[in-house]
Amino acid sequence: MADKRRPTATSALPLTLVYEPKHKELVKQHWNVTFARQIKMSVAAKRIMARVLDQIRDDDFQLREYYQLALGDITDSVGISRENAYREVEVALRELVATSWEFKDVENEKWQIRHLLDTTKEQPVGYQNGVITVLLNPQLAPYFIQIAHYTTYRLDSYLKLRSWYSMRLYEILAAFRDTGVWEVGLDEYRQLLDCWHQTDKRGRVLKDKDGQPRLKYPSVNDLISYTTTEPLAELADTELAFRVLPRYETARTGRGRRKIEGLRFELLHPQATTIPAAWLKNPVTGPIIEKLRGWRVSDKNIALYATTLQRAGIAKLIREWELKENSARRIDSREKYCNAAFVRAAKAILEEQKAEALQVKQDLQLGLFSGDKE
Repeated sequence: MADKRRPTATSALPLTLVYEPKHKELVKQHWNVTFARQIKMSVAAKRIMARVLDQIRDDDFQLREYYQLALGDITDSVGISRENAYREVEVALRELVATSWEFKDVENEKWQIRHLLDTTKEQPVGYQNGVITVLLNPQLAPYFIQIAHYTTYRLDSYLKLRSWYSMRLYEILAAFRDTGVWEVGLDEYRQLLDCWHQTDKRGRVLKDKDGQPRLKYPSVNDLISYTTTEPLAELADTELAFRVLPRYETARTGRGRRKIEGLRFELLHPQATTIPAAWLKNPVTGPIIEKLRGWRVSDKNIALYATTLQRAGIAKLIREWELKENSARRIDSREKYCNAAFVRAAKAILEEQKAEALQVKQDLQLGLFSGDKE
């Protein structure tokens, strides 16, 4: 029986969309978040967060007071009924409210924890009349606003995925579109795919009969099968279709089969080297592409690196070229000079992102944990 003394907060929820969300259809996610240890959660929770992230603009300097999305934004692409959708959203919001990010600096004996969502405000997290409302914790704004090191992935393909493992690998593989290859050790792979040490509700590591930490899918073959079977099928029709190959130990002193020590993911469709028609037709990106073409930047380089540089980075390059053209040291060959500068700037960003990821592993371990973990 419901407790009548408990206050209801549903009246504080907006009855309709208070603002019209502007979706970029391209999610930009902080590199540290992509390569953090994430606890497995429902697909609906991942979809909600993706729909929130794709509303954050490049020129935003602070988080919105709250973010809204229509129920259909996370259900239409996968054909979920409205009745089932409400049940899934309730579960998803509970998961997101229980999710916390842990920041641990082993060297300085420092540990901190913050919740992902903010439930302290008068405006609550919840849904009403088909409108979902989410409040991000403002203390985590550096991981959402004006981020310098990030990965991007397409929302249309992402929202159609029905497996958490598929969504997780889609996020990770999107970071390697430029090389088409991701090589990872087994321990790191286990942590990224939430197949590391099992813990109890208090976060204590469970041990087996020999006193060793208990792993999810202790068999390497089971690990590979359970974490890649669905992604291989679901990503097959996307730009991030892949194959996965075991990486065996190179030296073995005894008899027996060589052990698998890592995995190699190879993208089947290298990053596009032609400019998508949608970019050319878009009223914002179309003129930018024409400007780049005017500076003799090749279509291949535009297709490969425009999303890395983003509009601000491209505008900065064009300003530099214009200043150089009006100086005593004019550009002799636009084709050679501008293409080299364009690629160099993009690769510098990619290297910074990778360096940041390595630094995080060494100094700052960012983990995403759910308080309801069993």
